[in-house]
Amino acid sequence: MPEVTLADFARSFGTRVSDIPADCRELIAQHDFGYEVLAGEERDKVILDILKRIDSDQLTVVGEERKGVWEKGWSENLQGFLEKNYDLDELTPKYYHPGRILRFRGDYITTADPYFEYNFFKVLRLWLFRTYLKDVESVYEFGCGPGHNLVALARLYPGKKLNGLDWAEASRDLANKIAEVYHYHITGHLFDMFHPDEKLLIEKNSAVMTFGALEQLGHNYGIFLDFLIKKSPALCLNVEPLRELYHEENLLDYLAMRYQDKRHYLTGYLDSLKRLETEGKIKILKMQRMSLGNANYDGWSFVVWRPGKISSGL
Repeated sequence: MPEVTLADFARSFGTRVSDIPADCRELIAQHDFGYEVLAGEERDKVILDILKRIDSDQLTVVGEERKGVWEKGWSENLQGFLEKNYDLDELTPKYYHPGRILRFRGDYITTADPYFEYNFFKVLRLWLFRTYLKDVESVYEFGCGPGHNLVALARLYPGKKLNGLDWAEASRDLANKIAEVYHYHITGHLFDMFHPDEKLLIEKNSAVMTFGALEQLGHNYGIFLDFLIKKSPALCLNVEPLRELYHEENLLDYLAMRYQDKRHYLTGYLDSLKRLETEGKIKILKMQRMSLGNANYDGWSFVVWRPGKISSGL
């Protein structure tokens, strides 16, 4: 059975093997990243199932009217956290379905470990935190959900001031309860990215991050993007399904584009960042398509940027 190697991780992140820190390497070694590539009838069945789902009326679309769904979802995480003696494993989002078919390097795969996708994401997250957030003093995660990313960041950098912002009250309450129980430097806030609160203070030398949160804004990301530019954080890290990185002539990419369009996921964001860069309003430091995703689309691509025209790197 083939497995994802250290070189595969480096290639996925758009970096060199030598730039993978020791703790990332340790995390990789802790998990089984073996997989099998689907071919023939098995591959055809996956493609057919995706096409049928796209052509059906079963898929929901994103938007402001979905707030109640997210409130319910994060309330379930909050309840589990409280009932199971503040077990941090209860913070794992329930949209990680174990054992599902994934996309990897242009193929559909099955995996030896049912939590392959989440474990891969944890390696990516650690690498991003090590590479881009080490020098900032504060971090604001918009759409922080159950707070699992904030916990990972608090463990890595206990001295940083962390802010979890979400439109769900359960998410805010989770962030504050985590801070109370584990004494992490985390504060939860209510924040609606469809209607940004201009009074929110973004402190100097701060980073903003999102993980699959802009995805839910669809075409309506402009107001929040304007908000970020006005607040001018030192760095913005967006881990999102970046539609512009697909290639329409590739079958799996074409299916992913159709799937994202059907669900009204984030569209045009990367093009807007490129336009803003040509206007001298921001600087894009890195954009990278991730080689891993669920069967339907690539959810973990990322772009790193900062407001203002900057000639030097990090």
